[in-house]
Amino acid sequence: MKSICRLLLVIICIVALPLASSTSAAATLPKRVAILLFDGVDIIDFAGPYDVLINGGIDVVTVSPDGRAVTTQGGMKVVPQYSYTTVPDADAVVIPGGDTHIVHRDPATSDWIRQRYGRGELLMSVCNGAFTLANTGLLKGLKATTTSGNIDALRRAYPDVDVVRNARVVDNGRILTTGGLSAGIDGALHLISRLKGAGQAQFVAAVMEYNWQPEGRFLPALHAFRIMHQTVADADLAGVGHIEWLVSTSGDDRQWSYVWRVLSSLDSGALAEHIDRTLAEERRQMKMNPPYTASPGHRWSFVDSDGQTWLETLEVTAVPGHPGLHTVRLGVDKRLEIGLTQPTPK
Repeated sequence: MKSICRLLLVIICIVALPLASSTSAAATLPKRVAILLFDGVDIIDFAGPYDVLINGGIDVVTVSPDGRAVTTQGGMKVVPQYSYTTVPDADAVVIPGGDTHIVHRDPATSDWIRQRYGRGELLMSVCNGAFTLANTGLLKGLKATTTSGNIDALRRAYPDVDVVRNARVVDNGRILTTGGLSAGIDGALHLISRLKGAGQAQFVAAVMEYNWQPEGRFLPALHAFRIMHQTVADADLAGVGHIEWLVSTSGDDRQWSYVWRVLSSLDSGALAEHIDRTLAEERRQMKMNPPYTASPGHRWSFVDSDGQTWLETLEVTAVPGHPGLHTVRLGVDKRLEIGLTQPTPK
């Protein structure tokens, strides 16, 4: 009887050897991530995750719709390794942002992304790459995020997506989205933790000297910065003034301000009136944060898309001893309650 048992054990071991060997080989196969490239892609959106992933021991391949060289948003020429038809299978696909006006609604790109998802690959968008991902229909009913300045636009364009401000990385299991620009680095570290474990992601962050905070404490989409006028920072003010330099831009979740030095032939009062009209017209044309009600002294109250009431103030003062030079401060403060505001720092 013992001889029969020993014989059975030997047979089981012999049969199990190929299976164990196959399982071990599968476990040691390198993970692969494909990064989408296209004309207008933002450099940090793909290069940040690329560097993180290769430092994590992941095989990274690049792919463009036709496999031809692309020109990034900053003018860099990049030659991808594959096209949609030749790129090998991967564990995940990264969809960067940038100038996405063409790729966003490109049927071939949407089909390719859906195909990769259908093969069981993870998907991760970076910045406004969320629009490209949302256009596939795969984000319907899921939570997602994007760069802070595009939160409201993504909500309007895809009302069936639950767009959130309070996360740098949103993980739905098979689909991840990140905030803007540097948030793609956080997303790539999160992707490493999914593919190779949290310890490996922590190690990569330390080696790269990146202050990774998986809980995502730095959330510009929650800061007052998100509702500031971005176009005011243009170097020219409609022919009446020229921004010499940006002195400061700072704040937190409740208040934010810009301070510029502006050279103008107008006196401070006239320059303030001109900027006042420019800002009000911008609010009306863009239909941003209605209502936008002006009050005396270059002060406006408005409500943002989350229902929060804000007070915006403009101050223009002449710089003593420098003819034609003015200090221009534009600030926003969240209203604490009716009739009260946060003190505006000078």
